[in-house]
Formats: sequence, structure tokens, C-alpha cells
Amino acid sequence: MQRGKGETQVSNRHTGDQGRINKKLMALHFSSSASTYDSHAALQREIAWQLVDWATPGLSFPGGTPLRALDIGCGTGFLSRFLHDKIHPDSIVAIDMAAGMLERTRKLDTNDTLRLVQADGERLPFAAESFDLVASSTAFQWFTTLADSFAWINRVLTPGGRLVFATLGRGTLAELKESYREAAGRMGIKLAAGRYGPSLQGEAELVNALELAGMDEITTECRTKHEYFPSCQAFIRSLKARGANNPNFRPMSFATERRLMSLMSETYERRFTADGRIYASYEVIFCSCRKGKP
Repeated sequence: MQRGKGETQVSNRHTGDQGRINKKLMALHFSSSASTYDSHAALQREIAWQLVDWATPGLSFPGGTPLRALDIGCGTGFLSRFLHDKIHPDSIVAIDMAAGMLERTRKLDTNDTLRLVQADGERLPFAAESFDLVASSTAFQWFTTLADSFAWINRVLTPGGRLVFATLGRGTLAELKESYREAAGRMGIKLAAGRYGPSLQGEAELVNALELAGMDEITTECRTKHEYFPSCQAFIRSLKARGANNPNFRPMSFATERRLMSLMSETYERRFTADGRIYASYEVIFCSCRKGKP
């Protein structure tokens, strides 16, 4: 999908229907999962690699190779390592809000071009025109207002600098959401929208947010990926082991919550099973764009 300026824009929306994401709780979840993340994050590793592989042929910089790169929401360092191996920037700054993730990256990565910084990716603590390349993989779905976040990225990019990222779109975890809805209906209760995690964006909304932030030469591609598990319970455990707990989750009474989870699991395993395993779908949106001219 490619769009130039001048086309009809859709309105920019917050990513959270129930207000801003509780970032302190989100950082705590990801920090506590740092030691188990890599063993459950094959999909995140694959997406990070595919982002670099997809974006690299279209990358061009005024000075040739990018001298300075920024990795937003680095986790345990998948993307930073792939950028180092394939694009060879002189330096990479990797940021994450979760101290545990940064500590895990520090133990795993001996690359002397990498600098780790604990920071909020929506409020970048860097001077204007600090980076030739900004990259991110499976982090932007946790952001609150994408147009504002992209404007901060635009500010730290050098003239002609590039932003490349992969994020999760609306079709992600559709089976889980549908199973929750059916279970809640059977119980006669209504779940808050925030129960399903952040409200995810589509390609058109992402492009609109980038244009509002002053980005140009926007290219996107959407791919659907699947994970398979022996049971719904194993799937939920894997999500938690990756830190993907819902930071806006508000539990009901113990008995109601237990009944809801039981019905949700039964619904999931009845409706979304193939070859004896349950499956989970992910809509992955890849994007590459350039800092627009003033």
C-alpha cells in the first residue's frame, strides 16, 4: 500500500478505548518477563528479522549507510542485532521502558556499537536530528496517540532520515477476542473494551498518523501470521511469559473471573482448533517512510 499527500485522510484515534495505557504497570509486566521472553518470542524474533529484510532494499540515506540508528521498544534486542548485522550503522541506541528487558539485552549483546537507554518511546529524550534511522518492531501497538509519537520521531530524524517499523493491526488475536465475547454473552455480562488490550490500528490509520506527523514516501505491507498451542491455557501462559498482559485490565470478582476464563477457554478450543492445536492470528503491518521536507 502506498499513499501520497493529498489523498483523503481518516481521523487519528487513540490506541486505547479506555484511556491511556498504564505505562508503569506495562513496564513492570515486561520487566518481570525478561528472563522467559526469548523462549516464547519466536514470532517476535521472526517479525523483527522480516522487518529488516523487507525494509533494507528500499533504504537510502544522504550519506550512504546510516551512521546513527535508534531502536524503539527494543525488548531483549532482536531488532538491534538484526540492524547491526544487515545495515551496519556506526551506532545503535536501543530504548525500552522496562529495566528488566534492558538488563537482559545487556547480558546477551556484546556489540560495542550498542547503547541502552531506559526511556519512553512516545517522548524521546534526544536532541533534534539525532538519528539517520529509527526502527521499531512490535512496540507501537502499545502507544497511546500515534500521530504525536510519530511527530517525536520526525523531530529526532535527520533530514532525509528513515523510519521503519512493524506493528500489530486490528486482526491480531481475533480468536481470543471472539472467545471472550461469546463467553461473556453466555454469562450475560458485558466486558469493558479495555479487556481486550489496546485498540489496534489499521493500515489507513497508520498512514494518516504518519502524514499528520510530516512523514513522506510511506509504504506499507500487511501479513497474517499464526501461532499454534496444545491448549488455550498454554497460549495464555505464553502471552504472559512475553509480558503481554493487559495493563488496563480490571478484574471482576474471583468467581466471575474464574467462570469467564473457563468458558473462554472452552469456546476457544471448540471453535479455533486445527489438527488438534488451537491457533492465534496476528495481523502484522510493516511500514517504511522518510522524514518529509519542511
